[in-house]
Amino acid sequence: MSSFIIITSIAGFAYFIESIFGFGGTIIFLGLAGFFIEFDLLLKIAMFLGLCSGFAILAQSYKHVSFKDLKKILFMTIPGAILGTYLIDHLQINILLNIFAVILIIYGSLNLINPNFNPHQSIKDAFVYLGGLIQGLFTIGGPFVLMGYKENFLKKQVLRSTMAAYFFIINLIRIIQYFLSGNNISIIINEYYLTSVMVIFCVWLGYFVHTRIPENIFKKAIVICITLIGILILLKTNL
Repeated sequence: MSSFIIITSIAGFAYFIESIFGFGGTIIFLGLAGFFIEFDLLLKIAMFLGLCSGFAILAQSYKHVSFKDLKKILFMTIPGAILGTYLIDHLQINILLNIFAVILIIYGSLNLINPNFNPHQSIKDAFVYLGGLIQGLFTIGGPFVLMGYKENFLKKQVLRSTMAAYFFIINLIRIIQYFLSGNNISIIINEYYLTSVMVIFCVWLGYFVHTRIPENIFKKAIVICITLIGILILLKTNL
């Protein structure tokens, strides 16, 4: 089986999951596809696919976007995302990923043990700011943004659509940065445009699952996903 088919299959599954829960697609994609392609190349592919995934969700359910929350999240995360994009070539990737994974696992575990766990607002804000930096570094800031902001979303469709708008905008900014810094990401687009078609199809398929999940189960599933994502990152960086 060619690497292209493997990567496309993983991408379809990963962004199907993201379409259901509103985040996590890129982390799953990086975690699984990292066994087949080098990490630096994967980050560029993930930027492009994240852009396509966000666009697909917005095209499907743009009416549910909370522009008030979107503006606030962008205000808190864009500076970190820009900084992270410039710093990625100068930092110890595995060490940072391990730290971030442990934070996700601790947060998820505390929530599962105590469903009423509610960090101080300053800690929630710190998660969102950190999410921006991590989005710039590794394109996987979504769980951290939600750790700090998920309680502000009253309905799951608002969370899903608003986060899709966020991922679309933040990935577009990062791609523009890459162009301006002389990186030719158009090669990635030419090679993986068929993968983006698969991603869009799986995103639309995931919507039908999303609409059938009760709100209370959806919130608990987000915490479980955050915990599992932390475990996935930890396993991936230490294998």
